[in-house]
Amino acid sequence: MRCRLFCAAVLRRVSSMRIAAPSFIKRADRITNVRFLQEFVDEVELLYMSSLYEGDEPDPAEVAELAATGMRFNVHMPYDIDLSKKENWAVIERYAELLLPLEAHTHTLHIQKEDSFFEHLINFIAKTDLPVTLENGGDDANLFGLIPNEPVWICADLGHVLHYGGTVEDIIRHWGRDIGLIHLHGSDGMRDHQSLKYIDKNTLRLIKNFAELQELTVCVEVFEENAFLESLDILLSL
Repeated sequence: MRCRLFCAAVLRRVSSMRIAAPSFIKRADRITNVRFLQEFVDEVELLYMSSLYEGDEPDPAEVAELAATGMRFNVHMPYDIDLSKKENWAVIERYAELLLPLEAHTHTLHIQKEDSFFEHLINFIAKTDLPVTLENGGDDANLFGLIPNEPVWICADLGHVLHYGGTVEDIIRHWGRDIGLIHLHGSDGMRDHQSLKYIDKNTLRLIKNFAELQELTVCVEVFEENAFLESLDILLSL
């Protein structure tokens, strides 16, 4: 597989699609993962999943070390807080401030249905001038229709779409021009965030062709080294 991945990596350099991976492929800290991933991907999705977990807030020393790698980043903001409540946006603002040195190309939030969520989102963008993408966190891609006419892009988690029985064709047809980032992972019928071997090759080709046409980042959102390498090999060999 390593030989095939090396050949595929050469092809990746001439592709208009960028490939990303989350910052926890190995059971190690973010900087260890980023250094490992530099061989394989164009971009790393920095995961900050829990605002309540002590130690998960961005550390300025770690951020400086990450910035020094020269890697391109996107940031997954914490999703464990209700962002329909104004006071919780202070957490997002704090994360955004600490992560500024990375110049991330986007900051991803899980979409919510409440009107107040979008009101606070618009205020956040006006205040920070940061790029933002809104992700379907589960079986809720229909909420993309609520996104206001503001500088907000869609993070289409196609792994979630497929896991819940949706189709990639529908997402691309309805939201294609507004997609700024793709999350991709397989489902074994019980769990998602599995290897891409569980996704039909024709579906993967459709996603890859769309991402290349739109010059998008596709994040292979699996969290285990062997499954990641297998998935990368599958995607790049199409």
